[in-house]
Amino acid sequence: MIETKPNRVGYADLREYLALLESKDLLKRIAAEVDPHNEIGAITARSLERKGPALWFDNVKGYPGMPLVTNIISTTEQVAVALGTEAEEDAIHQRVVDGMTARIASVTVPSGPCKDVIVRGDDVDINIVPTPHWHEFDGGRYLGTTAGIVTRDPLTGYLNMGSYRVMIKDSKTLSQSGGLRGRASSTGTGGGDHILDNDKAGRPTPIAIVLGMDPLLTLASGSPAAPGADGNPGSMEYEVAGGWRGAPTELVKCETNDLLVPANAEMIVEGLVRPNERTTEGPHGESTGFYGQRFDAPIIDITCITYRRNPISYGLICLRVEDYPRQLLRSGSIQARLIAKTGLTNIKQVYFPEVGRMGMLIVSATIRDKDDPRRIMDGIWNDSGEPWRWIIVVDDDCNVRDWDEVMWRVVSAVEPDKHVVKGKVFKPRAKRTEEIDFVAPSCGMGIDATFGFKDAEFPRVNKVGEALMAQAASRWKELGLS
Repeated sequence: MIETKPNRVGYADLREYLALLESKDLLKRIAAEVDPHNEIGAITARSLERKGPALWFDNVKGYPGMPLVTNIISTTEQVAVALGTEAEEDAIHQRVVDGMTARIASVTVPSGPCKDVIVRGDDVDINIVPTPHWHEFDGGRYLGTTAGIVTRDPLTGYLNMGSYRVMIKDSKTLSQSGGLRGRASSTGTGGGDHILDNDKAGRPTPIAIVLGMDPLLTLASGSPAAPGADGNPGSMEYEVAGGWRGAPTELVKCETNDLLVPANAEMIVEGLVRPNERTTEGPHGESTGFYGQRFDAPIIDITCITYRRNPISYGLICLRVEDYPRQLLRSGSIQARLIAKTGLTNIKQVYFPEVGRMGMLIVSATIRDKDDPRRIMDGIWNDSGEPWRWIIVVDDDCNVRDWDEVMWRVVSAVEPDKHVVKGKVFKPRAKRTEEIDFVAPSCGMGIDATFGFKDAEFPRVNKVGEALMAQAASRWKELGLS
């Protein structure tokens, strides 16, 4: 395993991060005028599929002087810059795990750059923000694609920041989709839970939408950050970002509610969620590979907008491969949570591949007896509280992020009638789309792709050892191969 250094990252906000990317030739400025209606989404998607640089659109049609950036944490090199580590997936994975455990408490400051301009009341108009129509068949423009949605738990007082899509309804009204699970989240409680609890009491829910965060806050907001070791889930995303940053997240109080938001963000949209009122939202292209739509999306009335001078917008197009290293970030956080919940300390690594949300886990582990692979599957299905449908278990020398190696082990070691088992049956979840009622499959399978404790005798795997690979990786720059 490549060692990571928990030093402070080399930037303090989104602007400094973008400058750092540009200095490393990982960002491209686009001066030509681009249309926010579908064209920006298409350019972003094409570059993303080619693992291109971050894109800085300087001339968004209809928004003079309001730049928009995309694809800023979409490659291994960019994520390494964001986390302040080597551009190696092992190093990134370890840094994610370390930040989840060695969190740094946030601090409150009197004010910050996000308060440079304050707009209230009748002057509020969300249309000042360059917000693309990202996908061809989207039902509207989505303000919340990389945003952090901040709410406070009405039962405990703890803050939470989550990533939910937010659609513009009109100049002063938004809708939010996501998180409406009724305190069924495996990581504690989220914004949807807070809205539902306030609904029961007939109260509006104060909300803040943070736009243009530094990449560590974006990553923390979209990762399953479980409560800390002391069980305290309060502000857990801010604290995880602090652990990755090597410094506290600086927070300021909102203007029209008591929520705390990142002081260095580009823009804060404050609002109130109407109690027990819903609207139609979507459709919107999702990372599942389908368009999704909600018919019961909460309604947000904007109360205030604060922003930095000359704000920079940041958004993403949501595809099966997107501007967000979902597989790396979630894998690191899921790993620690699964080990804690199942007690299976022989798990070495878990990986969440880009094949669909909550669809598949690849688990490497030290296999101690013939029942260990099934023990791991059952532990994840029964004790994790999460609907992972497909689980592939491999030996601890397998690179779980190398799909070819994983499939080689499946092909080499698996007999269907002996090593493939039916997965746990989960309650089917109907998902209404624009045209049909789509019911997600309720059951997957477990595959034991390990080599030990089977009827067949397998030769030694022909693979360079982990220590030698780490040594080679440590000399990569010295050898002029970076």
